[in-house]
Amino acid sequence: MEENKSTKNRYTTLMLCWFLGFLGVHRMYTGKLATGFFMAYGTIAGAALMFVNVALGLSMFTIVGAAVVNDFILILTKNFQDCYGKDVALDRVNK
Repeated sequence: MEENKSTKNRYTTLMLCWFLGFLGVHRMYTGKLATGFFMAYGTIAGAALMFVNVALGLSMFTIVGAAVVNDFILILTKNFQDCYGKDVALDRVNK
């Protein structure tokens, strides 16, 4: 069972998702770089679109926000996986 555990800390991932989730930092931390950058791009593009079209900007924020809430729930329930498909469920750092 230990071979399916990620080396990433679950609490660190949870805090990154809570505070910097809209920028996708929690996904980048776990190795999911592409989706992390897409989340950051969606947030920045949504903020820029607010000046042009409020409805379009809010829809971008809604999509990214739904992804953040989904990830937060998955991390809380220990079902979030890193880029290798391993569970991010490590609660403490092994020394």
